[in-house]
Amino acid sequence: MTEALPGTDPLSLPARPWRTVYLVTDAFDEVTLTRRLAALESAQCIVVRPTPVRSASDLVWDVLTAAGKNPAAARTQRMTIGSAWVAAAAWLTAARTAHIVVERGHRLSEREAVRLAELADTVDATLWLIWSSPRDATTMGNALESLGNSRLHGRRGRLPTTGPRRPLRAIHLDDFYRLLPLPDPATSLPPNPDDDPAPDDDWPALPDADFPLFLAACRRRLAADTFDQLNHVYRSEAQRTDQFVRRHPHDLAAPRSGTFARALNAYLRDERLGPAASPHLALIRLRAIQASLLSRGVLLRWQPAGLGPAPAGHLPTWLTPTVCRALRATVATDAAAATVLSLLLSAAPDRFAHVLCRNVDEDGHYLYLPTFSDNAAYLRTDWAAEIDRREEDECPSYGHTTGKTPLPPYAAEILAAQLAHRRAEGSGTRGHLFVNYKDPSLAATERTLTELILRTCRRIGIHPHWLHRGACREDQQIGTGPTPHTDWMTARHLTATVLDDQGGGL
Repeated sequence: MTEALPGTDPLSLPARPWRTVYLVTDAFDEVTLTRRLAALESAQCIVVRPTPVRSASDLVWDVLTAAGKNPAAARTQRMTIGSAWVAAAAWLTAARTAHIVVERGHRLSEREAVRLAELADTVDATLWLIWSSPRDATTMGNALESLGNSRLHGRRGRLPTTGPRRPLRAIHLDDFYRLLPLPDPATSLPPNPDDDPAPDDDWPALPDADFPLFLAACRRRLAADTFDQLNHVYRSEAQRTDQFVRRHPHDLAAPRSGTFARALNAYLRDERLGPAASPHLALIRLRAIQASLLSRGVLLRWQPAGLGPAPAGHLPTWLTPTVCRALRATVATDAAAATVLSLLLSAAPDRFAHVLCRNVDEDGHYLYLPTFSDNAAYLRTDWAAEIDRREEDECPSYGHTTGKTPLPPYAAEILAAQLAHRRAEGSGTRGHLFVNYKDPSLAATERTLTELILRTCRRIGIHPHWLHRGACREDQQIGTGPTPHTDWMTARHLTATVLDDQGGGL
C-alpha cells in the first residue's frame, strides 16, 4: 500500500488515469469526525454512511441516500442494481460532486470499495475512505490499488506483480482536516435555499375585476401607499409589453398572426407570468399586459372561472423551487426530467419523443427546441401522413419561436442529470432524450411518459389539471386541433385575438 511522503501534499500529485483514493486512518473513532462530516455534507461533498447490516447489492442505496435521493421511491419503481448505479453517477455528475467521503469505510468489502472507486472515476470525484477500526487496512488498500485484482492472487490479497495500479494515499486524520477544510460560514447556503416563505405577504387581496376596470377598482379598495406600489408595477409592466410588441412589428398582420401568438405564448411563459414570484404579482402583470396589448389591437382574454378557487395561483409556473427540490429526490432521471418539461411547458408529453440530447444545454440551463427550419423531423405523428399539410399542422417549437427556452436555475440539475444518464448509455448528440426503458434504441411513447409523469406528480403531491390519461374530449383543450402552439396559455385559460378591420382573429 502506497504511503504519503512526509511534507507532500497528496492533492498536488500528478494526474493519473484513475482518481486517487485517500485512506484516512481513524483508529480511535473520534466523535469530532462525525460532527465535521455533517458540516462538510453538501451537493459537492457527499458523505456515504454504509448500513451495518445489508446485502451485497445495497451499497448503491446508501450512495443514493447520501446524494439526497429517496431509495424507497427507487424500489417502488423496480429499478435494477445496474440502472441504480447509472442513475447515481448521472445525479452526481449533474451536481458536479467533487468529493465522496465514506464514513466507517471499514464496513465495506473489498469489492464494494472498488465499486465506489469506479464511481468516483466516472463522476471525476475524489474518494475519501475513513478507516475507523483498529484492524489492519492493508488488504483493503491492496484491493483498491490493484483495481480489485488482488483477490485473484491468494487469500491474503497480495498485490499482483504486474498490471495497472491505482494511486492510493494513506493519510492521518490531521491531513484529512487540512486537505478537506470546512466551508466558509460567510458563503455557506441556508438549510433550504429554495424556500421562499409567504411571497404574497406584501400584497393584500386584489379585486377580481377584468383588466379595463382593474386599476380603478384597486384605487378604490387599496390604501394609498399600497396602490402607489401597485401602480408602479403596473406601469412598468405595460412599458415592457410595449417593447415586446415593438419587437414584432410585422407579426400582427393576418398572414403572420400565428407567429405573434407563439411569441406571446413564450413571452408570458418564460419572462413575465411564469417566473412571477407570487400569484398576486402575476395577476398585476397580466392585467397590465392585457391593457397594453389592447391598445395595440390584440385582445388577450383570461377566463378564470374554470380554474376553481384562487385562479391567480395557476398563472405562475407549476415548476416551483419546492417542486424541483422534491423532484431532485427522485432516483430515476427520466421521470424527474420529463416532469420538469411537462410542468414548465404545461404540455402533454406527446412530442417529447422528438427532443434529442443535442436540444438540451450541457448544464441544463436552456432547452433548444427545434424551429421551423427543422420542421421536417418534428411533424406531429397524426399529421405527418397528410399530403396537404400546412405549416400550422406542424408543432416543432411548443409555442416558442426562437427555439431557446430558458429553464429556472433550480431545475437545471434535473435536465443535466438526464443528459448525463443518456450520454452514459452512449446516446451521442442525435440520440433521443427519453427512450423506452426496455429498448433504449427506441424513443419513449406518449403513453409511457404520461404514466411516468402522473406517477411522479402523485408522489410529490401535485395534480396538474391539464394532464390526463385519456384523449381530450372537447375543443380548445390542450393537445387538440391542428395548431397546439399555445399549450401554456390554454392551460391557464388564456386566449389571444388580433383585432383587424374585418373582425378576424387568431
